[in-house]
Amino acid sequence: MVSMKSLISISNSQKKLMKRGLSENQVHVQYDDLLTFFKKNGGNHVSHLIFLKDKKQFWTKDLNVLIVYKKIFDKYVVLGDPLGTESNFHKAIKEFNEFCKKNRVKPIYYQVNPRYMQLYHDAGFRFMKLGEEALIELNSFSLDGKRGAKLRTRLNKFTRNGFTFRVLQPPHSPQHISDIKSISQCWLGTEKEKGFSVVSFYEDYVSRFPIALMQDPQGKIIAFATLPTNYKQTVTIDLMRNCKQSPHGTMDVLFTNIILWAKESGFHKCSLGMAPLANVGNCEDSFISEKLLQYVYRYGNKKYNFKGLKEFKGKFATDWEPKYLAYKKSLLPIVFLQLILLINRNKRQPNTILKKNIARKVFD
Repeated sequence: MVSMKSLISISNSQKKLMKRGLSENQVHVQYDDLLTFFKKNGGNHVSHLIFLKDKKQFWTKDLNVLIVYKKIFDKYVVLGDPLGTESNFHKAIKEFNEFCKKNRVKPIYYQVNPRYMQLYHDAGFRFMKLGEEALIELNSFSLDGKRGAKLRTRLNKFTRNGFTFRVLQPPHSPQHISDIKSISQCWLGTEKEKGFSVVSFYEDYVSRFPIALMQDPQGKIIAFATLPTNYKQTVTIDLMRNCKQSPHGTMDVLFTNIILWAKESGFHKCSLGMAPLANVGNCEDSFISEKLLQYVYRYGNKKYNFKGLKEFKGKFATDWEPKYLAYKKSLLPIVFLQLILLINRNKRQPNTILKKNIARKVFD
């Protein structure tokens, strides 16, 4: 396994890469070895999605910061903010800009955190709000009182009727993976899986994380959710699906149980993921492009159900954190079309961008 010393001591590895005619930024760390990196540095609200294996890795020259991206036409689209040593993020953004210039593409950062906007601004990026991440401060979450009445009543009803909840820790049995795969396929129907920023069912991916299950009185699984963390103190309700025969309110009860479990397990926050276009363009002085997105949010409900998703997550959320698109000067309609195509194109990259196991050999 690649140690952290290997990851941050680079002089010898860079020389070996240059001898092979490869850029030092092309180092591809094996997915299992990334866990060591995340455990030391922490992740962010989308870092777990790297394990879908549909993205490429860009490492800074000192290997302190990782940027995860995917190409679409003339763009390198980065998912979230850089990962790693925060004090080096400004340098990482600069290096990635240079990398993009070298490859004659434009960089785009998708779903960036407001706390880093100054870094992007200094690097020549513009911004547009994409939506908000629903967050729960677990210490303040309670089913008591008027606010928790509906969830409390529903939870008690399911419990009385013999429905059960549990969280399975990896490694998972082949039978459990097979069971939730069947639920996932039933939930999808004729729809296709998406990718990039949208989680999809991939056996290797779901096998990595704890899985929350709802079971009927006969013990049959009727709903599940994967529970990755940011390797700090936040757990995310990630891939969530239920079978069509599950009773009304199943997902409410699943979420409620997960939140209570997370609180008891010592997590500080629980993320419910993005509510796309939430509170975008609803101010008088908002940009015209954002006002157009507000129109999509209001009237595109039949196809995308943006409002319904916001309302569902609003049952639980105690906080909403805005997320932004950081982009270089471009025609925004084209940028959004490219992003839509990217998310709807579920194609995984090979497990390495170099020859098989070359990263291990470089770091030996």
